[in-house]
Amino acid sequence: MAHRLYVYNVDSKTGDQYSHYLGEWNYEIPELLLPLFSCDPRSKGKLLYFDKINGVARLKSFYQLLGEHYQLLYKKAYYEPVNKMFEMLDDLPYDTFVINGWDVFNMNEEKHSDQAKNWAFEIKEKSKLYDKAIAKQNLGWLEKEIVARSGYGSFLEMLETDWIDYGLGYWNEDLYKDISESFEDNGLWGLKDKKGNVITSPVYEEIFAFSEEGIAVAQKNGKYGYLRNDGKVLIECIYEEVYDSLFIDNKNYGIIEIDQKCGLLNIETGEIVIPCEYEELEMLRHVYLFNAKKEGKYRLIDAFNKPIIEESFDEPFEFNYSGMVYRSLEGTSKKAFYTFDGVYLGEHPEDVLGEIGEGYYWVKPNKFQKKTSIIKADGSLLDAEVDIVMILNDYYTSFAYKKAKKWHIYDIKSGEFRLTEHTIENIHRDWFTQFMKNIFLLSDENGWGLYNAAEDRWLLPSSKEYKKIESCREEIFRVTTSDGMFYFDQQTETQSSVYDYIGEGIEYNEQMLCLYKGHEMFILDTERKLHQVSDNQLGALYEKRHNLRGKDQKHFLDFYKAWTENKGSGYEEHFDDATLMSRAEEYIEEGKIEDAVRLYQIGISRGNTDMMVELGYIYVHDEYPEYYDLEKGLALYEKAASKNHAIAWNNLGYHYQSGVGYPQDIKKALQCFRKSAELGDGLAMQNLGLLYFYGEYVLQDYDLALDYYKQAEKKYYYNDEKFAEIYYQQSDFDNLQRYLKKDTEGTYSDIYYGIIYDEGLGVKVSPKKAIKYYEKSLEQGYYTTALKRLLYFYKEDPAFADPEKYQHWKTFGEENDMDV
Repeated sequence: MAHRLYVYNVDSKTGDQYSHYLGEWNYEIPELLLPLFSCDPRSKGKLLYFDKINGVARLKSFYQLLGEHYQLLYKKAYYEPVNKMFEMLDDLPYDTFVINGWDVFNMNEEKHSDQAKNWAFEIKEKSKLYDKAIAKQNLGWLEKEIVARSGYGSFLEMLETDWIDYGLGYWNEDLYKDISESFEDNGLWGLKDKKGNVITSPVYEEIFAFSEEGIAVAQKNGKYGYLRNDGKVLIECIYEEVYDSLFIDNKNYGIIEIDQKCGLLNIETGEIVIPCEYEELEMLRHVYLFNAKKEGKYRLIDAFNKPIIEESFDEPFEFNYSGMVYRSLEGTSKKAFYTFDGVYLGEHPEDVLGEIGEGYYWVKPNKFQKKTSIIKADGSLLDAEVDIVMILNDYYTSFAYKKAKKWHIYDIKSGEFRLTEHTIENIHRDWFTQFMKNIFLLSDENGWGLYNAAEDRWLLPSSKEYKKIESCREEIFRVTTSDGMFYFDQQTETQSSVYDYIGEGIEYNEQMLCLYKGHEMFILDTERKLHQVSDNQLGALYEKRHNLRGKDQKHFLDFYKAWTENKGSGYEEHFDDATLMSRAEEYIEEGKIEDAVRLYQIGISRGNTDMMVELGYIYVHDEYPEYYDLEKGLALYEKAASKNHAIAWNNLGYHYQSGVGYPQDIKKALQCFRKSAELGDGLAMQNLGLLYFYGEYVLQDYDLALDYYKQAEKKYYYNDEKFAEIYYQQSDFDNLQRYLKKDTEGTYSDIYYGIIYDEGLGVKVSPKKAIKYYEKSLEQGYYTTALKRLLYFYKEDPAFADPEKYQHWKTFGEENDMDV
């Protein structure tokens, strides 16, 4: 179960709290709403407080940037929920937001108030990123910083997520659906807005619940009418009875009573659209039709008193979830079924009628009939004693059925049977029906063919020459003949020439088909353009061979093998650089270094700097002793660096720093690392951070180290332990605790927690917690500080003195040669 944050609106001076909670979110503030909580974040105990007025203004600026960046400002799907959200926020009565994070804080042993304090600081830091994006009107880099960690691809993807609804979905829907609330005064009821202002004086004996559309029944002086949630009187209280409003075709109606007779009122116009002449009037669930009882009989009418079924019956009509209405019959389990248009479908048991489409239905076998029957849109019988009904898809307007071992195809639009002069032997159902309409793959006395039932024409006339017709891609069939294969594209009605083999495309989203003829291979792309595959493309396709399955994969592999044999030993020289790199990496993983070197040399001959660096690495590392050659390796690094290859510069920096291959030269090492960092290499940034962190070859400079580590972190080189040490040395205990929290495995944080609780550095002094963390730290490493303090507590401190524990840790230190 997710841990949640709870958001409220309060008065900073009086402490008054708004009656509704604002929202509850999983674990953290949603990225789309963070600017709302960016103004004066502060903690008090376990609660966090934020300035509402300026926060709303900041969020509006951010949403303006989102709208402009994604060109959403004039799209109704965007501005309607966004405007509603800001109306709701503006209408909140108090000046402060409060977040209670106790549920999330319970996940951590740290004191809730300390977690709240740290979180307020994190929100401040994160807000600076949003402020910078708003100031520069540039969403791009903020998206990289924030969205990458969220699981979404972009802010737009967040906005368009159904449940988020451009931000409105984050909030308690009662805030924007109920814009007022009722109040009582001396036994009478009125309405107040969310700020407590009276919008309807207390003059009603009762105000009932508001509907989704904001309409409630109200009672005044013993009579009833309708009231809107903004206080507007829609219908004066003049009727002896009215019932909850009904929303029909985007209009609001209400059933009313006059002289104990029911009718229907248009609430917006006040017009009575169904006269008050019925003893009962009730709308059927899920369908805007009414049971209207008159003189003891029920009839079915619409919202304008138009009869749907002319006859009247003793039983009321009921809604059937298959999209029909029915009435019960005495003495039988059958029901009388009708369409919503009043067409009588006959008497049947429940759950045996299935919709074919266009008003046609089929009746499944049941205890009253052994075989299937088909009912036309006018209620008449199309056919009975049917064995099989084949309904290929919802948007087909034709269907097939089998009766007495003979297939029939019927087109609903024309009301005609198709291919009546043919004997249809078989109809093949396949996934192509998801992408085509009214297409049948069938066989008759002439063989297999493709037929369009709606247009009554053959796409591929049936022929015994076609050994097999099968779906290959959306709207494309491949047809096997004695001479090979051709494809038929139903979208363009194109029939190709004959190929040796046709299969699916290797890159599914870019290619429709792979086609083979002799020593040539072709690609049909998604724009239906045919391209011959060149030699230098074939290697890249081979890298993706696992995208294919079965016969398609086997044929490609056979073709590729024949191609390599035809090209001879130098076939790899035809590969593009990316394929060479990928293949070389596979060889290295397989231990085939000789083959990898050969491929890298091909790439280097083309001037590829990535392969210069990769081969250089092989030459300079003694894990490949038969290829170890520092001079060659460094020469390759230098050549790649001369072409501004970032990794090459970093590697040269390492060799100058370590004195391997060059005389040690820290000045040149720094120059190389800096050049690599300028070119964007995260490892070089980390290496610079290490140099200034340890201060072995340069003056120790924590500020410079911190700067380089921050740059490296943006390149996904993480140095959390180094951050922690720097912040500890700089007495920046708020940031220290931020990085200690990142140590979920407890590999380095325990010693710091021990020290800060021992000395009260940014937290309240707690010897008990200090001891706990000191002991945990010694499970990870030999920290002399931790051991000294434990020996002090267990020997010198009266509150914790324990001879047994003292001896335990004294022995631990002696066994591990720790100087205490």
